[in-house]
Amino acid sequence: MNFDDLDLTTQRKLSESAKLLSYQANNPKLLHMHQSNSKTRLILGGKRSGKTTWGVVECIWAGLGIHPFINYPKPPLRIRVCGVDFTSGIKGIILPAFYEWLPKQCLPPHGRYWAEDRIYELPNGTQYDFKSYDQDLEKFEGVGRHLVWMDEEPPKEIYQSNYWRTIFKDQYGVPQSGKLIISCTPLHGMTWLYDELYDNPNAVPPYVEHCHVRIYDNPHLSKEAIDQALKDPALADNLEAAIEGKFISKSGLIYKDFDERHIIKPVAPVPDNWLIILGIDPHDRNPHGVVFCGLTPENVWVVYDEILEHCILSELVARIKIKMGKRWPPNLAIIDTSGSSPQSITGRSVKEELTQKYGLYVIDAHKDVLAGRLKVAGLLNPGEGLLPKLYVTENCRQTIREFRHYIWDDWAHITKDKLNPKERPMKKDDHLLDALRYVAMSNIVYRHPSYTVKPPSTDYGSNVTGYR
Repeated sequence: MNFDDLDLTTQRKLSESAKLLSYQANNPKLLHMHQSNSKTRLILGGKRSGKTTWGVVECIWAGLGIHPFINYPKPPLRIRVCGVDFTSGIKGIILPAFYEWLPKQCLPPHGRYWAEDRIYELPNGTQYDFKSYDQDLEKFEGVGRHLVWMDEEPPKEIYQSNYWRTIFKDQYGVPQSGKLIISCTPLHGMTWLYDELYDNPNAVPPYVEHCHVRIYDNPHLSKEAIDQALKDPALADNLEAAIEGKFISKSGLIYKDFDERHIIKPVAPVPDNWLIILGIDPHDRNPHGVVFCGLTPENVWVVYDEILEHCILSELVARIKIKMGKRWPPNLAIIDTSGSSPQSITGRSVKEELTQKYGLYVIDAHKDVLAGRLKVAGLLNPGEGLLPKLYVTENCRQTIREFRHYIWDDWAHITKDKLNPKERPMKKDDHLLDALRYVAMSNIVYRHPSYTVKPPSTDYGSNVTGYR
C-alpha cells in the first residue's frame, strides 16, 4: 500500500499526526523489551495484544535515531521488516501502521516508497525493506541489516538467513552486530521457535530474551468481548495461544499435569535419609540419559540431578561419581534392558561393564511403556486434593524440558483428521523421561539408606570344570 493510495482525508490526518510522541508502552513487559539489549527478542502475544504496534515503534525509533533505550548506530540504517505474505501482512497491516506512526516530516513527499522494490526511505536515508515469508530464500540474502523485525513466526531458514544479515561491516569497515525481533502469536504449537529460541537452556540474555503479552493487557479492547471469545467452542483448542501468547502442543502433551507445582528449588546437600536411585538410559549414538532420584521417608520422589551427554562409559561413570560425592554408590541403579545386549567391540554388555569394571551394580528396568507412563502420571497427580508424589528441581533443566516436549506421535497433517490418534509417544528427546520411567516402575518403597542392593557373586569358578 502506497501513501498515495490512501484517500485524501486519511492522508491529511496522518500528515498532521504527532502520534509517535504520545506513544507509551502501557504493558511493563513491552517496555522492558524496548529496553532489552539482547541479540534476539521474542514478543509472544495473544491476538490484538499490541505486539505489532510495538514492532513498528521500535523500528521507527531506530530508523530515526531517537531510540530512548538502545544505542543503535546513527542513521542512515538498513532495517528489514518481514511478514507472512505481502498482500495481507505487509500491505494490509504493517505498512498502514508505519504510515500511522511515522512523524509527518517522514511521510510522502518527504519520505519515499518504491513499490516495485518494496522499500521505504526516510528523509535521513534510513531504508526499510519489506519481505514476506512466501518469497524465495535467496530474496533474504544481500547486504547487512542493523535491525530485522519478523512479524509472526518465520520459517527457521528465513530466521537463519536474517540472522547472518545482522553480522557485517559498515561502509567504513567497522564491524556491526544488528538485532532481531520476532513478534508472534504462537498458533503453530511447539515448533522450532519453541525448541531452539524459547525452551532452550542456551536461549538466555544477552543472546535471546522473551516475554508473554496477554490480550487483556491491551487497554483498548473490551474485556467483555474477550470473555465472550472464551465461550466460543470453536476457539477452545488454541485459546492459550490466542489469549495468553503461550505455546501449545498441537499433538497433545502426554504429561499434561506437569506444571510449575512440580518444579522446586535445588537440593544441596542431598538429605542423608533419602534413598538414592539412579535411572540410566544408555545409548551408542544418542546421549546417555541419567536421572538422580531421591526417595524421601514420605515416599515422595525428587529428581535432583541429571546427566544428558554423549560420552564413553568410563566418562559417564566418572560424572556420576562426581555428582554423587559421598553418597556413592547409589542405593540402586536401574538400566534399560538394551544395556544387557553384548557390545560388538568388547563382547560384554553395558550392564556387565558397569557392574564388573566400574562397581556400579545395575538391574534391568521394566519395559512396559504404557504402564510406566501411567505410573509417572499417577505420581504427578495422585488424586484430587492430594499433593504430588514427584518433583523435579530447577537445575534439572533438560528433564523439565522433556516433560514439556513429550507428546503423542501423530499422523501427517494431510491424513491425521481421517485416522484415529496413534497410541504411542513420539520417540524424540525422551532419554531422561525413559530413565525416570524405569525408576517409577521399580515400585520401591522407602527404607533406610543403609539398605543397598548388593551385586551377586560373580565367582562362578572355571568355565570348563565348574570348580573354583
